[in-house]
Amino acid sequence: MNNVNKAYIITYTGKQFYLLEPRLETIDFEDIAHSQAMQCRWTGHCRHHYSIAQHGYYCSFLGPEETALKRLLHDGSESYLGDMNRPLKHYTDAGDAYRRVEWPIQDLVYEGAGVPGPEDASVKIADEAMLYAEMAQLLPPVSWDTGGNNPFGLSKAANIVIEEWTPR
Repeated sequence: MNNVNKAYIITYTGKQFYLLEPRLETIDFEDIAHSQAMQCRWTGHCRHHYSIAQHGYYCSFLGPEETALKRLLHDGSESYLGDMNRPLKHYTDAGDAYRRVEWPIQDLVYEGAGVPGPEDASVKIADEAMLYAEMAQLLPPVSWDTGGNNPFGLSKAANIVIEEWTPR
């Protein structure tokens, strides 16, 4: 049975967005902004609502101005797929399957914003720096086992004070 035609969502603006065959004309930045503002990072396990939109906003300031839009939109695919927590996404077969669907959608988000091409290194650097800032400011104090893996060579969190915003 072909599930491609069944694998769609209805977006905030009323579009049918096909997850397995995404089309550029269904990428809508109002949908992206609304969905990201409504979704809490850290699977909701943080001190207050902290959205994907707010995370992207902060990331946009952490790097060269010419790549700020890519940093702002780097989680755009999550507007259509939902956020998947980091351990599930990076350390399980479920994450492998998710990323196969995520990448084509993310590429279309960048294309729709006029910033196509490979993801800039500044995106990963900003994302990781915000991860450390979020851990320090939004989670209870815990010891994090990174297995000695710090692929971006970061030793500190982004110098950003995370404010409490509502989804609206």
